Amino acid sequence: MTLFGQDLLLRRDRSGTIVSDDADWVVESRLGLVWVRRLCHEGTGIPSLIEDEAGTPGFPMIACSEIEVEADYDQTVLGLVDPAHVPMVHTAWWWRSSPRRRVKTKDYVPTPFGFTATAADAFASAPAYELVGQDRKVTIEFRLPSTRIERVQGGRLQLLNITTVTPIAPGRVMLRNVIYSSVRPLRWLYPALSLLGRAFLEQDAAILRRLDSHASLHQPLLFVGEPDQPSAWYFQCKMALARAVGGTDAFVNPVRATRLKWRT
Repeated sequence: MTLFGQDLLLRRDRSGTIVSDDADWVVESRLGLVWVRRLCHEGTGIPSLIEDEAGTPGFPMIACSEIEVEADYDQTVLGLVDPAHVPMVHTAWWWRSSPRRRVKTKDYVPTPFGFTATAADAFASAPAYELVGQDRKVTIEFRLPSTRIERVQGGRLQLLNITTVTPIAPGRVMLRNVIYSSVRPLRWLYPALSLLGRAFLEQDAAILRRLDSHASLHQPLLFVGEPDQPSAWYFQCKMALARAVGGTDAFVNPVRATRLKWRT
């Protein structure tokens, strides 16, 4: 695999564990995936990139999609936290085709390595969520450096939807989406669901290409109002992590619990 333009060789040791011979990298196997990060000093207090989700043991993977695109890394990660991203970018008849906009309210709380949003009103989700039921609960966590974890629970149905951004080389990233479900028969839809997931990522890639083609190194990002607060938090969290990695202090989350509203 390639990270930051560096080829990283992974192998299995005698016990079957996936490892790297490069001591600068930490390799962890979680949820049937391999997660890699650089080694940091113990005082940083950085947790695993992701844990085996409590309450989801043995959930089958029902979709896996990925796409490589030339784009700015930070600009790509902002798509994971921007509350207007999904309804404005991902438009399809089977997802959300209505142009109607309304006010949404979400409660944000800091989590060990980022922040989590939960709906504070009976907002109208995409039609696809109707399959889960009216009593559904949806939480969306962002975790540094670039992981979006969506948890959907409704009755006996649980979904775990993970999207990541991997920096392959300067100006080039890998977008990846993986979905798990408590309903085991859904695994037979793996090929079809993976194709739909790739269609989603293609919509992301199309926007990123347009942004990159008009990018200017001398044009700073401008964040305005409550809709842009999660994007501002991303950069604040990233700076706090950089200070922790470069120094001897533990990571201190700058996010504070708050309620945000926007129209989308």
